[in-house]
Amino acid sequence: MSSHNEPITEQIDDPESGWTWFLSLASIIILIVTVVACTVLYYVFEDMEIEEKVIDVPAEEFTDLRDQQELLLDEYQTYSVIPMGGTPEDAESMIRIPVEKAMEILVAESRSDRADATQSEDSTELVLLDTSNGPSEGDRR
Repeated sequence: MSSHNEPITEQIDDPESGWTWFLSLASIIILIVTVVACTVLYYVFEDMEIEEKVIDVPAEEFTDLRDQQELLLDEYQTYSVIPMGGTPEDAESMIRIPVEKAMEILVAESRSDRADATQSEDSTELVLLDTSNGPSEGDRR
């Protein structure tokens, strides 16, 4: 019975301090690498989501406005323009025509102007002198 009441005089084994320091430092390094990796992944995915959901998606209002404007380019319409300082009774009526038709009209007008110019050149000879640099040596003689 005396053995049960006697104090333990032998030393309890403590872990070696070298292994304790090694495991502590390794755990801290693994923790830091994990935190840095998670942070990098978070910001990469955040940038991808912002680009996908904000930057790449056109604004719906602007898309609708663009569609309305493109429709206006393809149809005939009339509208009124009130001059500055005028009243609605002074409004002038204007016609809006499709862009393709306007381009065709301009091309036709330029061709007819060119044809008129060649016809007038045939009937009257027009001589132009360049006097912007003064008289040339050939003109002085």
